[in-house]
Amino acid sequence: MKATETPQPSYDTSLLGVAVAAAQHFGLDRTPAEAFVLSGHAFALNIHPDLCPSGPYCWDFGRSLALLANLGLEMRELGALPPTADPRDKRRLEDTVRRELERGAVCSLLNLDHQIVTGCDAEGFVLARPWGSEAPSTPARLTFGTWDECQSGPPVAFYRLAPCAAPSETPLGDALDFALEAWRDPGRMTEAPYRFGPEAYGLWLAALGNAEIDEHGNWWNASVWAECRAFAARYFSVVSPEALPEWLPPRPARELGERYAAVADRLRDASDRTRASVSRHDLVAEARDIEADCIERLERLSSG
Repeated sequence: MKATETPQPSYDTSLLGVAVAAAQHFGLDRTPAEAFVLSGHAFALNIHPDLCPSGPYCWDFGRSLALLANLGLEMRELGALPPTADPRDKRRLEDTVRRELERGAVCSLLNLDHQIVTGCDAEGFVLARPWGSEAPSTPARLTFGTWDECQSGPPVAFYRLAPCAAPSETPLGDALDFALEAWRDPGRMTEAPYRFGPEAYGLWLAALGNAEIDEHGNWWNASVWAECRAFAARYFSVVSPEALPEWLPPRPARELGERYAAVADRLRDASDRTRASVSRHDLVAEARDIEADCIERLERLSSG
């Protein structure tokens, strides 16, 4: 049984890799930059106090999934179970996923990363490996009943992706509303000890000020959030005037693209393991200040 032959892009933001692969599979005329921005994910930033690499995954991304509908793509959870769950419960969830595949939906799995379920055989589900065989967070398959490949990880969640009617005539306006809300009311987006938006930047800077930091976690968080801002920059550099809300003229939109590119550059540089912590601290502080300026610009423009 084949779910999709469309490869999952090797994005650090694996959720958007799944979404882009599904959009391409269904022939939706959307670019990767549109997927990042219109879903709101381009503006997300979630950090653990210890810079744990779980930051990009452990936030309430349900609002972002809802915004995917503005791309013409519905993504909803089919169920989630811990790897140690009763085999009968696993079998029921596996049967649900197989039925969705048979109906033509694209399905994905989230354990340590988001992976497209490319199909199944008699033994289990076959999974996409966007970064190749060297990435232990993306096993090649999930064995029916045992889920042996995920025994040391968090719960296993399955999702269904399928085409839908776009519900909004102002998709970019919706995404920018999300960006403003996530920055001004970050407590709604995550749970302690994680922090979102400007509060996340505060945790990040505090962690970089400590004598010991999670080097892997810093690298991964910086890589994911830099990628998100890079796609925001790409989107605003080419967006057509017709796609902009009335309150955002083309020139300020291009300037936003330049500002988000500067954020992406600094976060990408902060991911460099060879840099001293003080240098990475300065880069993240600069990224925070530039992003705060982006939000202030958006607020001024949207309020007229």
